[in-house]
Amino acid sequence: MESEKITIARYSKIQIEFVDVSGVVEQAEYTLVESKHADLKSGLLDENTPLARALIGHQAGEVIPYTAGDLTEVRILSVEHVEAEASLGAAEKRRETVRKAEAQSEFINQLNFATASGSKWGDYDVDVEKLMEQQSKKEEGSA
Repeated sequence: MESEKITIARYSKIQIEFVDVSGVVEQAEYTLVESKHADLKSGLLDENTPLARALIGHQAGEVIPYTAGDLTEVRILSVEHVEAEASLGAAEKRRETVRKAEAQSEFINQLNFATASGSKWGDYDVDVEKLMEQQSKKEEGSA
């Protein structure tokens, strides 16, 4: 199926371009989902948002007037239909990856703080092994 023949609806994976008043273009990719599955960080756009409502029923190649902030239009680059289960499963994997990255970032921040000797917090003895053990337990708990 060619993406130009597919009409945007729930579980459509779309590539779009936002165009602002100065002509600057920003690309984005979303999958339209039900509200309960929406997660913009993971690329899952709630079908009830103003953007999704503006896109539903249109096809690739169309340019839609869309005013939000300094945006003036949205160009639809491609549309494909994805299976709901596959889309939501991929989203859960992306969420888990984000959670792990956040946990790793927090761990590194703690380690940096703990090893910053002579800072305004004073000297601080670091039990790096304990920090590493706590991190391992967190990772095992989320697996």
